[in-house]
Amino acid sequence: MMKLISKIILFFFVITISIPAQSNGKNSGVSFNINYTSTSKLYLQPNAADPFIRNTHLNLDGITSYSFDLRYQISESIIIGAGSELIEKTFDSSMNLGGTRAKMKDGYKMIPIELSVFYLIPFSTERFKFFLGGGFGIYIGEQIRELGDVTISNESKKIGYGIHVAIGMDYVINDFISVRGQMRSRDPEFEMTSKYSNPVVNYNDVKYTFPSQTFNSKVNIDGVTFTLGAVINF
Repeated sequence: MMKLISKIILFFFVITISIPAQSNGKNSGVSFNINYTSTSKLYLQPNAADPFIRNTHLNLDGITSYSFDLRYQISESIIIGAGSELIEKTFDSSMNLGGTRAKMKDGYKMIPIELSVFYLIPFSTERFKFFLGGGFGIYIGEQIRELGDVTISNESKKIGYGIHVAIGMDYVINDFISVRGQMRSRDPEFEMTSKYSNPVVNYNDVKYTFPSQTFNSKVNIDGVTFTLGAVINF
């Protein structure tokens, strides 16, 4: 295995030392993006014995997020990249506290770290650069819950792993600035064990005790992500 890894590293080193620059004279770029993800699912009882309860979920759709992406063109048609994103989605919900329906905010937060390889499609021009590619990502998340004067902390979390595919286009405005449009598909899933910050909540000046301090949840972000970004080439 180590010999194989060494050969791969040597292969990329040999390619890199003879890199032809892009047509605009730049082979690196960093983009700052706004994203829209169509759908996601929040499972509040993923470990329930009953399969119906275990698979019951809330659809949390229409997620807006922000990301950055660093890319480097290692050959005439191959680009490697790395990026991260902050995805957060919350909604208004409620919980039964001793016969009282208490309002709360629920949801999740996720930070993906993704590595990608892109192929610059041959019919690209000086202004329009079309690409397609994919890669591998790790996904770290936590649940969000606010009820009265109580929040939650994540006791443990299982890091999710997955692949993604993408297709998009850069419009080159000048040697230094481009505009990027991209569509990406991925299916990250991660599990969390959370704990209430206090076993007693003060809600409308009445104190209630939680039936359980810890609980499990799971998130699956299975929608298509559309991206619009500004690229600085250097």
